[in-house]
Amino acid sequence: MLKFKKILALSLIPQYLFIQFISFYPEIIEKIYSNYAYIYISYFLRNMSNKIPFAIGDLIYMFLISFFIYWIIVNIKSPKKLIIEIVATISIIYFFFNISWGINYYKIPISKEIEIISYSNQDLNEFTLKLIEKTNNLHNKISADSIKVNLPYSFKENSKIAINNYEILERKITNQNSTNSFIKRPLTLINNFNKKKGKMNLKKSILSYPLTYMGFSGYLNPFTHEYNINKLIPSNSKPMVFSHEIAHEIGFSSEMEANFIAYIALINSNDIYYQYFGNSFALRQCLNELRRNDKDNYEYYLSLINKGILINYNEIYNFWNNYKNPIEPIIKYIYDKFLKANKVESGIKSYSQSLSLILNYNKIYND
Repeated sequence: MLKFKKILALSLIPQYLFIQFISFYPEIIEKIYSNYAYIYISYFLRNMSNKIPFAIGDLIYMFLISFFIYWIIVNIKSPKKLIIEIVATISIIYFFFNISWGINYYKIPISKEIEIISYSNQDLNEFTLKLIEKTNNLHNKISADSIKVNLPYSFKENSKIAINNYEILERKITNQNSTNSFIKRPLTLINNFNKKKGKMNLKKSILSYPLTYMGFSGYLNPFTHEYNINKLIPSNSKPMVFSHEIAHEIGFSSEMEANFIAYIALINSNDIYYQYFGNSFALRQCLNELRRNDKDNYEYYLSLINKGILINYNEIYNFWNNYKNPIEPIIKYIYDKFLKANKVESGIKSYSQSLSLILNYNKIYND
């Protein structure tokens, strides 16, 4: 048995080298894996785990962590055996992670379709003003100027709307007959996924408290293909979080891409609440950028925004601020290194870099 475990442990090296090798061929990965093999893998795993009404992936993680601690305690006196078994376990996890979802990290990034990924200050200011007008108008249709928007839907209703939004998005972009590869390639991925969508897997995470203290609103479990949502987050965060995790499931592995795809799914929704939260998300990204680089305009733009929208923003800020702790930066550091190891060069900063994609999208589809 120990000999077999050594073989498993050593197999980590050729696995890693193979992944590094294929990462140089993103076109092949996208064509063979993301747009074909992955569709069937995702379909199978989602339909298996969907039969269980709770987040089975959360329980598996809890069991593995507990067993890992027990395993170390029991084998601490045999360090050589312990190291072999740990590396063998990592090798197995690494194999299934890549096969079930992880190879999507190496397909062609959406940003490669844009000649200039950056944007000018003029672009940012013009888009911010446009978003303020649009978000204010949507807010006025839902609520009074000084009152925040409360999402009126249950978890199940949110799931249904978020899933349906991707079908609406596919139809709308298809009807626009876009030949621009910037949106054509993502559309192909969404289209292929919708053809074999099966059962979607949005679930309330059993680990919501740990997720909150780690600073996460949800996550896609790459082994069970459950989209586990932190049930503690403010309701006004849920449209973006639901849509973001579905984007991951479709195959958009980068946080930047998942945010962007979630944004266009929200603003193209038939539901006014989802339109509102999609536009307010993009507006918040603009404001964050202006706060760092153009404080005068930042303060001016704040004065133009409905008070209720700002209350929605403060609700999110206060929620996360209340859960700040010394462990969160460590978890974020580890996750940053994980993303960089999977060819996401900007690491955890990629969450906030979707603004460049959003700006370019609105240049193409300027409504």
